[in-house]
Amino acid sequence: MAGEETGISRAWCEELVAELPASERAAGRLALLAALASYQVDDTVVAEFRAAAPDDRTLVEAAAWASFAAARRIGSWHNPAGDGQG
Repeated sequence: MAGEETGISRAWCEELVAELPASERAAGRLALLAALASYQVDDTVVAEFRAAAPDDRTLVEAAAWASFAAARRIGSWHNPAGDGQG
């Protein structure tokens, strides 16, 4: 999935979260979508996450962590040698 377009389907995401324990799938789905296809985060994804973690803080922390992790990963592609430039 490194840099590939995910498309409009969530099949890729559902395939990945299927490997998680049922209690962690909503969090995994939110994290993957926030990181790789934020335009696919909708009311259903948020509601499923909130069923296990209803507070705003946890929702924002999960989405922010996933987005930050994705940004760091993508940033590393631009400077793979870590030469300090940029």
